[in-house]
Amino acid sequence: MHRKLIALVALAALSGCSAATPVEPTPTASLTSTAVPDGGEALRDLGFRNAPAGLSIPRGSAITERIDSANNVTVILTSPDPLTVLSYLRSALPAAGFTITGDGQNSLLFEGGGWQGAFTVSSGYSALTVRTDHA
Repeated sequence: MHRKLIALVALAALSGCSAATPVEPTPTASLTSTAVPDGGEALRDLGFRNAPAGLSIPRGSAITERIDSANNVTVILTSPDPLTVLSYLRSALPAAGFTITGDGQNSLLFEGGGWQGAFTVSSGYSALTVRTDHA
């Protein structure tokens, strides 16, 4: 059941922003930044060995599923509220060096440092996934 949910959420994340209004890229810092915004916690500090440096989620998030592969990191959350996570990521991603390239329908697309990522929400769940071809 959880694997199907992960697949559906990842698919929704990748397709959900396709109709979103493009976001004007802004200059960002390098992904080597490990600074995490107040109220956040780095995925690496949560045991994700393959997550990009500085990629974070709200502190105290409830992780229900995790994938930590060399070329793909996915996190499924049940709390905090998905829209709270979305709001957090809108500021945390640029702080980590990512450029948000799509923002609409409660989904984000972003990239930076050789990583491409997506975030989306579903009834009671939110999902963050990043992948790279440089693993």
